[in-house]
Amino acid sequence: MNKNAPPELAGAPRKMLVPSSVLAICIGLLCIAVALLPAHIQAYFVLSDAGISKWQLWRLITAHFTHTNLWHLGLNLVGLALIWLLFIEQLSWRYTLFTVAICTAGLSVLLIITNGLSDILWYAGLSGTLHGLFAFAVALELKHKRLSTFVLIGLGCFKLSYEQLGGSTQDTADLIGANVAIDAHLWGAVLGVFCAVIVLTINLVKHKTQKRR
Repeated sequence: MNKNAPPELAGAPRKMLVPSSVLAICIGLLCIAVALLPAHIQAYFVLSDAGISKWQLWRLITAHFTHTNLWHLGLNLVGLALIWLLFIEQLSWRYTLFTVAICTAGLSVLLIITNGLSDILWYAGLSGTLHGLFAFAVALELKHKRLSTFVLIGLGCFKLSYEQLGGSTQDTADLIGANVAIDAHLWGAVLGVFCAVIVLTINLVKHKTQKRR
């Protein structure tokens, strides 16, 4: 690692790993707490055309922490844990909070814009946001030019391409009791890269400003 690189570009400092991990645990616990609610209450959390038409805008956020069944919840919790194990030094709590905020609200808005409100029966699940966190962290990892980073990028691109080109997701759909939201995965990844570009740009500007002083 370049000793002259600013701390922001060197990944999260060690002292920031604890609050980052706590945030990841809180996200997981929030998903579990929602899953424990009665089904008729969870129905008010999912993204639906009827709900948004009534200006129930909290659904733009809450839909991402709501799941169809325990399999759906479990798969996303495992995904969340894997992302943290792979990228914990890149995902400081500030970066994570920023990316989760953009990938939840932004993803909901993009789904409405691209599909049309009348075509959205409902949407729920953390997977779109997880794709965003993965893309965000991988983008930040690129500066290290590790082979493993490029392998992860290749696997991510292959997965998204497979889904978008009509690859079967029926097994997963049967497991979670709902169609796999492949567009949410794609837009989540796009938003994650968008967040990474913003963070890297801000950090580079700060670094140049500090060098001039």
